[in-house]
Amino acid sequence: MKTLSKSVESKRKTKGRVSPIWAGIIVVLLLYGLLALINNLPDPLIPFLFAVYWGLLCLPLFFHRPFDWFAPPIFTFWWGLQGIVRPITWMSEGTIDVRLPTTEQENLMLLKWVLVANIMATTMYLFSFYETRHVAWAQRLCQNIGQNLPSRWRTTRLFVLFSFTLPAAVFCYFYILTATGIDSLWELFSAWRSKQTLLEGKFYPFTGLSLFALVVLALSAHQWHQRGTSSPRWITFVGLVTYSIAIALFGLRGYVVRVWIMAAGLYHYIVRSLPIRTVFALLCAVFLFALVSYQVRRAAFKGMIGEGTLPQVTISVEAVSQLVEEDLATRGLDNQIIAFYVFPEYIPFQWGKSWLALLALPIPRFLWPEKPVMTPGGLVRDQFFGGGGSLPLGYLGDLYANFHLMGILFGYWLLGLYHRTLYEWHRRHKNNLSVNFLYVVFLVNLKDFSPLSIIHAVIYCLPAVLLVKFVGGK
Repeated sequence: MKTLSKSVESKRKTKGRVSPIWAGIIVVLLLYGLLALINNLPDPLIPFLFAVYWGLLCLPLFFHRPFDWFAPPIFTFWWGLQGIVRPITWMSEGTIDVRLPTTEQENLMLLKWVLVANIMATTMYLFSFYETRHVAWAQRLCQNIGQNLPSRWRTTRLFVLFSFTLPAAVFCYFYILTATGIDSLWELFSAWRSKQTLLEGKFYPFTGLSLFALVVLALSAHQWHQRGTSSPRWITFVGLVTYSIAIALFGLRGYVVRVWIMAAGLYHYIVRSLPIRTVFALLCAVFLFALVSYQVRRAAFKGMIGEGTLPQVTISVEAVSQLVEEDLATRGLDNQIIAFYVFPEYIPFQWGKSWLALLALPIPRFLWPEKPVMTPGGLVRDQFFGGGGSLPLGYLGDLYANFHLMGILFGYWLLGLYHRTLYEWHRRHKNNLSVNFLYVVFLVNLKDFSPLSIIHAVIYCLPAVLLVKFVGGK
């Protein structure tokens, strides 16, 4: 009788709720109506495809329970936002502006294929994430790994690591300055125009700086976990700010944002959940940092920085528009369209070579000048556009460049399985300091299985595991 009454009560509670499927259909129709009003492109199918893609991205925001800013589907939504602005601009202007020698009709067809691929990928990811929560082996794996991690850290060992990594980071930083011949702040600003050439072969010294940032984050997590501790918290804050300024001067904005996202995630899980106003303030701070750094880089490219002349930074509607249209938005669907155009017409499918090339990562380029390019984006820049550097294609673009459409489906199914396992592991051991630390580090740095994310995993995730084992040891 108790079981029957509970089932009846649960049915009453869920009777008034809207099904996620029907809610998704309503959201898509509303989005399609709004996008159709601004659509000036000659193909009416594009706003519908974009509405479906956007609706799929938004679903976890409304139906993931309990709501968590750093739950993988919601965290993935924030990364997907940068691919939204550009299509809206195209629909309002009535033209597709990409760096390709194609006709308007070809651009329309490429955009439709990219949107269909994103819909397929997002659907497969959501299906994999929400349907693998009952997989027995994943549950056993989550349970066993969490039991073997220390729940408390030793303060003395953390400060030992800090005392070693701080001078090592200072040495690595000045080694890079010396190796690149930079003698003044103005030369450092001016070097932004040749950042890729400047930092070529300097990957290993930069790992020293990343290790220092990781130790500072671990100190912060430990101090937040020990509420009421008398240890000087200003050390960690000054350490994070100093690291951010030092890395930002090299034009590596992504590394700065990455560290502060990890800090926010650790605070979210160890101290208290981030309210929406705090999340909004963090997004504004990140956007302001991106705006300032973008204007500095733009001034460097135009040769407007000289001895005694610092770049002029303004906060205006025009500056914000330039940042969004010329920098942030172009990292989304723009580069995916380029991948769909280039592969396999101009560059053959790589069939896994992009990941095999990572085996050469430990070998310095000065010992192996013919060392293969690490990412498909770098391959496109080298062989199609010329000029070196890289062109971030994103996880979807990397999968397409290697394994065509079937690679996208399998890759996003695998990503959903990985995210679900990571999420369940954290959910089962959320009071464990080591689990909180590793979860945030893995979620931010190994957010997918692209070659670039695997490189970030080598820089951050592997040292994080070793750090936890050391500071939690007996």
